[in-house]
Amino acid sequence: MAKAGRYLSRKYVRLKIGAVQKRERIAPAYLQRVKDCLCRVIEHAASKKVRIALESRRGYEEIPTERELPGLLDEMGSTQLGYWHDFGHSQIKENLGFVDHAEWLRIIGARAFGSHVQDCVWPAKDHEAPFTGAVDFEKLVPLLPTNCLFVWEMSPNKTAAAIRQSVQTWKERFGE
Repeated sequence: MAKAGRYLSRKYVRLKIGAVQKRERIAPAYLQRVKDCLCRVIEHAASKKVRIALESRRGYEEIPTERELPGLLDEMGSTQLGYWHDFGHSQIKENLGFVDHAEWLRIIGARAFGSHVQDCVWPAKDHEAPFTGAVDFEKLVPLLPTNCLFVWEMSPNKTAAAIRQSVQTWKERFGE
């Protein structure tokens, strides 16, 4: 429906609301499983001086959602646990009307350990070379900590030339 330009239609909005409500009903049990697993993982990671980051998810039904993640990080209460931002995943959710990408980073950005740098062609084609799609890097990158890691995550079909051009543009706009 989104590709057909009907992502704001009544039918799309009804389907989206229904899917989100269903996910909200069943999520607590799954979120508890995540917490139980994280307790063990965080303890082991701390003993090895390793940090763990929870990545922004691509699908609205995945755990944790943007609504759940800040509380989950607070509840776990560990400096070993943080956030990993995926520009493509968050852009897809913005394109489909689930989140505001910049507003999400204003909320969670300070807790980011790193990010997957990729672009997204509307509505949901991610893993594209940066500066070739809809991600507004100039607006979003400053919302991340200065020590945030930037890991490029491209589709394997991206050419070396396209990636080199994106890297050059990145350096021009954000430095090394």
